[in-house]
Amino acid sequence: MPHCNDMEIELSYISIERSRHGKKTLYVRYRGHRIRLREIPGTPEFLDEYRKALASAGYMSGVSVQQAAPNKVPALKRDYPRGSFGWLVLKYFSESPAFKAMKPAGQRRRRSNLEPMAIEHGHRPMIIPTQAITAGLAKRVAKPEAANEWLKSMKALYTWAKGARIIKDSPAAGISKIKNDTDGFHTWTIEEMRVFIVRHPRGTMAYLALILLLFTGLRRSDAVRIGRQHVSNETIRFRTSKTGAELVVRLPWPLADAISALREGSDLPLLQSAQGRAFASGAAFGNWFKDRATEAGIAHCSPHGLRKAGASIAAEMGASEVELDAMYGWSNPRQSGTYTRAARNLILATTGFGRIADALVGQGLLAPPDEEQNMAKSVAPFSSAIR
Repeated sequence: MPHCNDMEIELSYISIERSRHGKKTLYVRYRGHRIRLREIPGTPEFLDEYRKALASAGYMSGVSVQQAAPNKVPALKRDYPRGSFGWLVLKYFSESPAFKAMKPAGQRRRRSNLEPMAIEHGHRPMIIPTQAITAGLAKRVAKPEAANEWLKSMKALYTWAKGARIIKDSPAAGISKIKNDTDGFHTWTIEEMRVFIVRHPRGTMAYLALILLLFTGLRRSDAVRIGRQHVSNETIRFRTSKTGAELVVRLPWPLADAISALREGSDLPLLQSAQGRAFASGAAFGNWFKDRATEAGIAHCSPHGLRKAGASIAAEMGASEVELDAMYGWSNPRQSGTYTRAARNLILATTGFGRIADALVGQGLLAPPDEEQNMAKSVAPFSSAIR
């Protein structure tokens, strides 16, 4: 794997290995360490994973995202001449209010797009011709989402530079993003959930992860953070990191059951690695979950695909738009206002996730709790586990 993205940037210490079936796998090799890379080459996630792998292997050149101070630019020089592209990128990172206001995950994505550009083209004039930006977008057409994120970063850089009166016009203005006709992440089917549960039955961490993702609708970056501190009076209250939306829902009985089946006295957070520690990041959890899916023979299934599956099942079971909004924190301009929405979200989200439970019971994936004891029985084990 000699290059990252299509900017012909050399990445050191990467090796390609082939399985007996001819499948290529990428690894970082450094001083006896061999760390597998799972993200798609050419994406911001790949560059971030590459840096973290180097840091984990003990590489100390300042490339590590985790070791670098928040206001540092790990892979960039500091002596770019004024008016160069590298100078502009550094200035954007240090002075742009919009960049500083971004959440850490957003800043990492932005850096992952602009830093490689600055490393390769930092010595050139700061205004990259529109034709070159269009060509760069075209080179990334095989990965539309990554390509559009790259274009978004370029536009943000030049929009800020124009507003700061560093340049007169943005060379990225008017360039349209790539239309992506795909549905993105694969949506799990009921049969895929079934084979996963057969391989990872109730009582395993993998089963808990499946149920947690399905019955909270959380992204992987939030799933690794949720714990007993987010449950009070048998109600989950959790604010997501990406959008700031709040999940408010009565604790679904399948989730309570999955937690109580794993162990009593669960530590924070709920999802933990094989070593009994919290996952270092959503990406680390995603890699771990991907391995569990591979073990079940459904390597194409991802954590985010469960979010899509839950929404699809709920909709098929009759969930309304407002129920889905409440379940997944989606904004809807037709809502009757912040206070009305806050008052209704608890009931709507609870009902919506209940529909998912009913569907899985109907398909034989879940065994319903005793109807006479119902929620009182299923919530009790979890209540003791979170104290």
